[in-house]
Amino acid sequence: MSIRSLRILLGLVLLFSLALVPASPVVAAGTTSLRIVKYAADGITVLSERTLDYTEMESELPVQGDGTTTYYHQGPSFDEGNLWDPDETQNLKTKGAPKGTDLKDLCELVGGMSSGDTVRVTAVDGFNKTFDYANVYDPPPRQGKIVITWYSDRDGYVPTWGDGMLLVFFAETPNDLGQYVFGNEDMRRTLPENRWHYFDIYPSTNGFSVKNIDEIAIFSAVTHDPDPSDRARAELDVSANVVLPEVGLSLNRSAVDYGDVEPGGSSPVVDVGIANIGTRDVLVTLEVQGDDDIAQEFYDQSLYVDGTAYVNNPTIGTIRRAQSRSVDTQLRVPRDWDEEGRQEAVFVFWAEAMD
Repeated sequence: MSIRSLRILLGLVLLFSLALVPASPVVAAGTTSLRIVKYAADGITVLSERTLDYTEMESELPVQGDGTTTYYHQGPSFDEGNLWDPDETQNLKTKGAPKGTDLKDLCELVGGMSSGDTVRVTAVDGFNKTFDYANVYDPPPRQGKIVITWYSDRDGYVPTWGDGMLLVFFAETPNDLGQYVFGNEDMRRTLPENRWHYFDIYPSTNGFSVKNIDEIAIFSAVTHDPDPSDRARAELDVSANVVLPEVGLSLNRSAVDYGDVEPGGSSPVVDVGIANIGTRDVLVTLEVQGDDDIAQEFYDQSLYVDGTAYVNNPTIGTIRRAQSRSVDTQLRVPRDWDEEGRQEAVFVFWAEAMD
C-alpha cells in the first residue's frame, strides 16, 4: 500500500456573494525549543539526547541565512502535463528571508548520523517528515541545506513568528528569475522516491514546510546489547488478527453559502462537522481551492477557522478514530477588498494517518 493510499480528500463546495473583515487575527505562537534525540536500532533505546532553545541555536551553532535572501518551496502545478515544472515558475510558496540552523549541526549535538540512518522532524501537532543521511549531510546545491528556521524577516524571532520553528530548504541554485526555489523537479532529482511529497496526484515541495517543530529524532543502526547478567528469559505464545488500516472522513454538510458580505464586514459563523470514519487516528488539514485567482486571493485573505486566519494555520488538528470535531468558519472581508461578485471555492479536507 503506497503512502498516498492512506490519504483521503473531501471537498466542501463554498458559494459566496462578496464580503468580509479582518478582526485582529489570532496567530499561534511559534515553538522556541527543540528536543533532539538519537535512538538505537530498536527505535526505543535512547543513545543521546539534548534540549536547546532558539537563543542557544543562534549563539552556539553556525547561523544559516542572512535575513535578506528569500527562499521558496513549490506547491502543486495542477497541470498533469507539467507535474514537475522544471522552470520553477508555477505556484511558488515564499518562505520569506529566514535565519536558522542546519539540521546537520543539530544532529551532531547527539552523536550525528551515519549512512543508512534517518532523521524525523516533528511538529507539535504530530505532523512530521523523514530524511535520509545523504540529504542532510551531503545535500546537492539544487536541494540546499535543510534548515530549521527560528527567525523571519517579516515577524522576527519565535515565538512572535507564529510559523516557526519552520523547516525550509535553502536551495543554492536560482531559477531564471533569480529566485532560490526548492522546486518539485529539485525534489525528484535529489530525494529518494519514497520521500517525495504529493498533494493528491501532484508533487509539491511545500509539503516539507513543517511548522512549529519541537522534536528532531535520529533513528540509527547502532545496536544496544544489554549486559547478559541483566537479562532473563520467559516465553509466551501469542497471536494477532491483522486488520488493514483505512483512512476516512465525512462532513456534516456538502456546501456552504456565506451570503452577501461587504468589505469590512463579516459573514455568519458556519460550523463544519468532521468525523473520522476510518480505523486510524488522523491529522486533518484544510486546503482552499479557489475557482480562479481572484477567488483564491479572496479566501486566503478572508477565511477564518476557529477564529484564526486560515493562511496562518491550515492545520485543523488530530481527530482520533471514531471521534468527530466541529470547526467554526467565517469570512471577514478586508476593508480594502475591491473585487465585486460571487466568489466560489472548494474546501479540501485532508486526512493523513498518524503512525
